[in-house]
Amino acid sequence: MRDHFPTTHATWLSERVGVANDEVARHVMERYFEPLRAYVKGSSLRNFGDSADLVNDFFAARLGDATYLERWLASGLPLRRWLLNGLLLHVRNRAIAESRRRARGDAGIGGELGGAPGDVEASTEPAALAALERAWAIALVTEAHDRVRTGLLAEHRENWWECFRLHVLHGLPYADACPIAGVATANGANIVRTVSKRLAAMLAELLSREGVADAEIDAELEVIQRLVRGGDA
Repeated sequence: MRDHFPTTHATWLSERVGVANDEVARHVMERYFEPLRAYVKGSSLRNFGDSADLVNDFFAARLGDATYLERWLASGLPLRRWLLNGLLLHVRNRAIAESRRRARGDAGIGGELGGAPGDVEASTEPAALAALERAWAIALVTEAHDRVRTGLLAEHRENWWECFRLHVLHGLPYADACPIAGVATANGANIVRTVSKRLAAMLAELLSREGVADAEIDAELEVIQRLVRGGDA
Protein backbone atom coordinates (compact mmCIF):
# COMPACT_ATOMS: atom_id res chain seq x y z
CA MET A 1 0.00 0.00 0.00
CA ARG A 2 1.42 3.35 -1.02
CA ASP A 3 1.99 5.85 1.78
CA HIS A 4 0.11 9.01 0.84
CA PHE A 5 1.06 11.05 3.89
CA PRO A 6 2.57 14.39 2.83
CA THR A 7 6.28 14.91 3.34
CA THR A 8 6.31 18.61 4.16
CA HIS A 9 4.39 20.88 6.52
CA ALA A 10 2.12 23.77 5.63
CA THR A 11 3.07 27.33 6.46
CA TRP A 12 -0.35 27.84 8.06
CA LEU A 13 0.36 25.18 10.67
CA SER A 14 4.05 25.79 11.17
CA GLU A 15 3.51 29.51 11.75
CA ARG A 16 0.90 28.88 14.44
CA VAL A 17 2.53 26.06 16.38
CA GLY A 18 3.99 27.59 19.51
CA VAL A 19 2.12 30.85 18.91
CA ALA A 20 -1.56 29.93 18.58
CA ASN A 21 -1.60 26.45 20.08
CA ASP A 22 -5.29 26.55 20.97
CA GLU A 23 -6.21 27.36 17.36
CA VAL A 24 -3.98 24.58 16.04
CA ALA A 25 -5.32 22.12 18.61
CA ARG A 26 -8.90 22.87 17.55
CA HIS A 27 -7.94 22.37 13.91
CA VAL A 28 -6.24 19.06 14.67
CA MET A 29 -9.21 17.77 16.68
CA GLU A 30 -11.73 18.80 14.03
CA ARG A 31 -9.74 17.35 11.16
CA TYR A 32 -8.44 14.14 12.72
CA PHE A 33 -11.06 12.97 15.21
CA GLU A 34 -13.05 10.92 12.69
CA PRO A 35 -10.01 9.57 10.76
CA LEU A 36 -8.32 8.41 13.97
CA ARG A 37 -11.59 6.95 15.17
CA ALA A 38 -11.91 5.09 11.88
CA TYR A 39 -8.45 3.64 12.47
CA VAL A 40 -9.40 2.47 15.95
CA LYS A 41 -12.61 0.83 14.75
CA GLY A 42 -10.76 -0.99 11.97
CA SER A 43 -7.78 -2.14 14.04
CA SER A 44 -6.97 -4.16 17.13
CA LEU A 45 -7.15 -0.94 19.16
CA ARG A 46 -10.91 -1.45 19.34
CA ASN A 47 -10.19 -4.14 21.93
CA PHE A 48 -9.01 -1.43 24.33
CA GLY A 49 -12.17 0.64 24.49
CA ASP A 50 -14.68 2.81 22.66
CA SER A 51 -13.14 4.49 19.63
CA ALA A 52 -14.38 7.99 20.50
CA ASP A 53 -13.20 7.65 24.10
CA LEU A 54 -9.73 6.50 23.04
CA VAL A 55 -9.25 9.35 20.55
CA ASN A 56 -10.60 11.99 22.94
CA ASP A 57 -8.38 10.66 25.72
CA PHE A 58 -5.37 10.83 23.39
CA PHE A 59 -6.18 14.41 22.36
CA ALA A 60 -6.66 15.47 25.99
CA ALA A 61 -3.35 13.93 27.00
CA ARG A 62 -1.27 15.16 24.09
CA LEU A 63 -2.72 18.41 22.74
CA GLY A 64 -2.73 19.89 26.21
CA ASP A 65 1.06 19.66 26.11
CA ALA A 66 2.32 22.87 24.49
CA THR A 67 5.41 21.09 23.20
CA TYR A 68 3.62 18.18 21.51
CA LEU A 69 3.07 19.86 18.14
CA GLU A 70 6.43 21.60 18.38
CA ARG A 71 8.00 18.14 18.60
CA TRP A 72 5.95 17.13 15.55
CA LEU A 73 7.49 19.98 13.55
CA ALA A 74 10.96 18.99 14.68
CA SER A 75 10.33 15.29 13.92
CA GLY A 76 9.99 15.69 10.14
CA LEU A 77 7.03 13.29 10.22
CA PRO A 78 3.77 14.12 8.41
CA LEU A 79 1.09 15.21 10.85
CA ARG A 80 -1.20 12.27 10.18
CA ARG A 81 1.63 9.81 10.78
CA TRP A 82 2.71 11.63 13.95
CA LEU A 83 -0.83 11.59 15.36
CA LEU A 84 -1.48 7.98 14.45
CA ASN A 85 1.76 6.80 15.96
CA GLY A 86 1.09 8.95 19.01
CA LEU A 87 -2.33 7.33 19.41
CA LEU A 88 -0.80 3.85 19.15
CA LEU A 89 1.80 4.69 21.77
CA HIS A 90 -0.79 6.32 24.04
CA VAL A 91 -3.13 3.31 23.98
CA ARG A 92 -0.25 0.88 24.44
CA ASN A 93 1.05 2.78 27.46
CA ARG A 94 -2.41 3.08 28.94
CA ALA A 95 -2.97 -0.68 28.57
CA ILE A 96 0.39 -1.49 30.15
CA ALA A 97 -0.25 0.91 33.03
CA GLU A 98 -3.65 -0.67 33.63
CA SER A 99 -2.17 -4.16 33.55
CA ARG A 100 0.49 -3.19 36.08
CA ARG A 101 -2.10 -1.53 38.30
CA ARG A 102 -4.18 -4.70 38.35
CA ALA A 103 -1.14 -6.85 39.06
CA ARG A 104 -0.28 -4.64 42.07
CA GLY A 105 -3.88 -4.28 43.16
CA ASP A 106 -3.43 -0.51 43.20
CA ALA A 107 -6.33 1.90 42.95
CA GLY A 108 -4.33 4.45 40.95
CA ILE A 109 -3.07 4.40 37.39
CA GLY A 110 0.68 4.20 36.91
CA GLY A 111 2.68 6.55 34.73
CA GLU A 112 3.17 6.04 31.03
CA LEU A 113 6.21 4.45 29.50
CA GLY A 114 8.73 6.56 27.64
CA GLY A 115 9.25 6.48 23.92
CA ALA A 116 8.68 8.50 20.80
CA PRO A 117 5.75 8.09 18.36
CA GLY A 118 8.11 6.61 15.78
CA ASP A 119 8.73 3.65 18.09
CA VAL A 120 5.39 2.07 17.19
CA GLU A 121 5.17 2.93 13.50
CA ALA A 122 5.53 -0.76 12.60
CA SER A 123 2.35 -1.46 14.57
CA THR A 124 0.08 0.21 12.01
CA GLU A 125 -2.43 -2.13 10.38
CA PRO A 126 -2.89 -1.60 6.60
CA ALA A 127 -6.69 -2.03 6.47
CA ALA A 128 -7.20 0.34 9.38
CA LEU A 129 -4.72 2.78 7.87
CA ALA A 130 -6.77 2.76 4.66
CA ALA A 131 -9.90 3.51 6.72
CA LEU A 132 -8.13 6.47 8.31
CA GLU A 133 -7.06 7.82 4.92
CA ARG A 134 -10.55 7.47 3.45
CA ALA A 135 -12.21 9.14 6.44
CA TRP A 136 -9.72 11.99 6.20
CA ALA A 137 -10.31 12.38 2.46
CA ILE A 138 -14.10 12.41 2.88
CA ALA A 139 -13.84 15.04 5.63
CA LEU A 140 -11.63 17.18 3.40
CA VAL A 141 -13.96 16.90 0.39
CA THR A 142 -17.00 17.62 2.55
CA GLU A 143 -15.40 20.79 3.89
CA ALA A 144 -14.42 21.89 0.37
CA HIS A 145 -17.99 21.35 -0.85
CA ASP A 146 -19.43 23.26 2.10
CA ARG A 147 -17.08 26.21 1.55
CA VAL A 148 -17.71 26.42 -2.20
CA ARG A 149 -21.46 26.11 -1.72
CA THR A 150 -21.40 28.85 0.92
CA GLY A 151 -19.44 31.08 -1.43
CA LEU A 152 -21.88 30.54 -4.28
CA LEU A 153 -24.84 31.25 -1.99
CA ALA A 154 -23.19 34.50 -0.96
CA GLU A 155 -22.92 35.40 -4.64
CA HIS A 156 -26.60 34.53 -5.17
CA ARG A 157 -25.58 31.64 -7.43
CA GLU A 158 -27.26 28.85 -5.53
CA ASN A 159 -28.61 27.61 -8.87
CA TRP A 160 -25.02 26.99 -9.97
CA TRP A 161 -24.46 24.71 -6.99
CA GLU A 162 -27.77 22.97 -7.63
CA CYS A 163 -26.80 22.35 -11.25
CA PHE A 164 -23.43 20.96 -10.16
CA ARG A 165 -25.02 18.82 -7.45
CA LEU A 166 -27.63 17.32 -9.74
CA HIS A 167 -25.27 16.67 -12.65
CA VAL A 168 -22.04 15.62 -10.89
CA LEU A 169 -23.18 14.21 -7.58
CA HIS A 170 -26.45 12.65 -8.73
CA GLY A 171 -25.59 11.89 -12.34
CA LEU A 172 -28.49 13.67 -14.04
CA PRO A 173 -27.90 14.73 -17.65
CA TYR A 174 -27.81 18.46 -18.33
CA ALA A 175 -31.18 18.25 -20.06
CA ASP A 176 -32.74 17.22 -16.75
CA ALA A 177 -30.47 18.94 -14.22
CA CYS A 178 -30.50 22.44 -15.71
CA PRO A 179 -34.28 22.99 -15.79
CA ILE A 180 -34.55 21.76 -12.19
CA ALA A 181 -31.74 24.10 -11.11
CA GLY A 182 -33.22 26.98 -13.07
CA VAL A 183 -30.34 27.57 -15.49
CA ALA A 184 -30.20 27.42 -19.27
CA THR A 185 -29.26 23.98 -20.52
CA ALA A 186 -26.72 25.56 -22.88
CA ASN A 187 -24.91 27.00 -19.85
CA GLY A 188 -24.82 23.76 -17.87
CA ALA A 189 -21.37 22.56 -18.93
CA ASN A 190 -19.73 25.94 -18.26
CA ILE A 191 -21.37 26.20 -14.84
CA VAL A 192 -20.28 22.72 -13.81
CA ARG A 193 -16.77 23.38 -15.09
CA THR A 194 -16.55 26.61 -13.08
CA VAL A 195 -17.82 25.01 -9.87
CA SER A 196 -15.46 22.06 -10.37
CA LYS A 197 -12.51 24.44 -10.70
CA ARG A 198 -13.53 26.20 -7.50
CA LEU A 199 -13.71 22.87 -5.71
CA ALA A 200 -10.27 21.86 -6.98
CA ALA A 201 -8.83 25.20 -5.85
CA MET A 202 -10.47 24.86 -2.43
CA LEU A 203 -9.16 21.32 -2.01
CA ALA A 204 -5.68 22.51 -2.96
CA GLU A 205 -5.93 25.25 -0.31
CA LEU A 206 -7.06 22.78 2.34
CA LEU A 207 -4.32 20.32 1.39
CA SER A 208 -1.75 23.07 1.71
CA ARG A 209 -3.03 23.78 5.22
CA GLU A 210 -2.63 20.08 5.98
CA GLY A 211 1.03 20.05 5.01
CA VAL A 212 1.08 18.99 1.36
CA ALA A 213 3.77 20.66 -0.75
CA ASP A 214 2.62 22.52 -3.85
CA ALA A 215 4.43 20.03 -6.09
CA GLU A 216 2.48 17.15 -4.51
CA ILE A 217 -1.02 18.63 -4.56
CA ASP A 218 -2.10 17.29 -7.98
CA ALA A 219 -1.06 13.77 -7.01
CA GLU A 220 -2.85 14.10 -3.67
CA LEU A 221 -6.03 15.28 -5.42
CA GLU A 222 -5.99 12.12 -7.53
CA VAL A 223 -5.51 10.00 -4.43
CA ILE A 224 -8.41 11.76 -2.68
CA GLN A 225 -10.68 11.08 -5.66
CA ARG A 226 -9.90 7.37 -5.49
CA LEU A 227 -10.32 7.27 -1.72
CA VAL A 228 -13.69 9.02 -1.83
CA ARG A 229 -14.88 6.66 -4.55
CA GLY A 230 -13.90 3.78 -2.28
CA GLY A 231 -11.10 2.45 -4.46
CA ASP A 232 -7.63 1.43 -3.39
CA ALA A 233 -5.33 4.31 -2.69
